[in-house]
Amino acid sequence: MAKKDKNTPRTRHTDDVISELFGSEEGTAEIEAEVSELGDSEPEEEVKIAHIPSRQKFMSIFAAVTLVFAAIGLFAAVRLAVIGIRDITQRASLRHEFSQFILPAAATDISPFENESELPNSVKINCAVWRVLFSEEFEQYKTDSVDEYYVIPEYNIETACKELFGPESTIVHSSVGYGESRFDYDPTAHTYTCTRTLRNLSYAPQILSINRKNGLYVLKVAYISPSISMITGEFNITDNGSKIMEYVIKRENKRDTLVSVEFTELVK
Repeated sequence: MAKKDKNTPRTRHTDDVISELFGSEEGTAEIEAEVSELGDSEPEEEVKIAHIPSRQKFMSIFAAVTLVFAAIGLFAAVRLAVIGIRDITQRASLRHEFSQFILPAAATDISPFENESELPNSVKINCAVWRVLFSEEFEQYKTDSVDEYYVIPEYNIETACKELFGPESTIVHSSVGYGESRFDYDPTAHTYTCTRTLRNLSYAPQILSINRKNGLYVLKVAYISPSISMITGEFNITDNGSKIMEYVIKRENKRDTLVSVEFTELVK
């Protein structure tokens, strides 16, 4: 009777346990095959980025550039409009300022001159008094008397003369004018006296053009016959002018100086 091998049943049992825990080689091969089949059945899709066509890119860039230039164009248009309005306003303001400045000279029909030193003393005093009367402060020179006079200190007349003809301009105080436009000088009181019923004005200025030449302002001025209300500062024009004069004004440090006056033509 053959003898049993004691190791054989033990070996089989060990192999069975290993196979149950980790699987046999045949089982492993089968699992790998199944996994492989699963992987092959659902292949991974490649993610692709859609490319923008070249024409679409160009149109997008063109639209952006167009918007930028449109914004710039709008800004430029607004800026030009603002500059234009400001220029018109400044020109109108300049015309008004010069009209007020030359009013005493035009109102008294100042004689043509190339240099202030050529002007007679009486002409400069006459212009200076009218400058004070045309100023906003003239009411302070009123008197309380029944006769209704203006009394102006000589210092104010000297100041007005320098404001018109320059800081070097001087006058010798004396009475000037005639009738209602006579200005009496009182050497004791150092004052000028004139009536408050002034009517005898020669002209009102109407500035036709303003030009710059060699740092000076050259004004073309029409002399207009004024209405009676001119003394109140209301410049009512009653005709088309009688003659054209050229005024040259120097503006320095916001101060104007009447440099010269020249006759140019008669208006027919």
